Amino acid sequence: MTGDPTRKRTLDQERAEHALKEIKKIKIENKEYGHYVSYVSSLPATIVMNGLGQALVTLLAKAKGNSKDPHKMLFDHIAGWLCVQIPKLGDRPDRIVERMMEQNQAVYIHAQAESMAYLSWLKQFARAYLKEERVHND
Repeated sequence: MTGDPTRKRTLDQERAEHALKEIKKIKIENKEYGHYVSYVSSLPATIVMNGLGQALVTLLAKAKGNSKDPHKMLFDHIAGWLCVQIPKLGDRPDRIVERMMEQNQAVYIHAQAESMAYLSWLKQFARAYLKEERVHND
């Protein structure tokens, strides 16, 4: 079956492409990603329990201002996707939380659902392409 270049891709295909690009960027740039795989794996449950806003703020807090921290990388991946996908959230990932709080509940719920769908792909690609760091108990 050959691809038709005029055929529009599905939203799920776009999510997968974006997620794969972000994960491969980590590998190509040889970034230290620490426990990124476990963070991305556990984030959906955190979102369900606490909501998207609180989950994103927690990632930022754990990063402690370090742009190379895996928590910050994960925040950037989600925020970057949401800015692409939901125009009402603006085009600045660093302001995504503030913009979400300025919107109505429908936009917030849309952002949360979109994050969960995106994380499904991000998690699968992280597990496939990144090695999980082992914790050493000394």
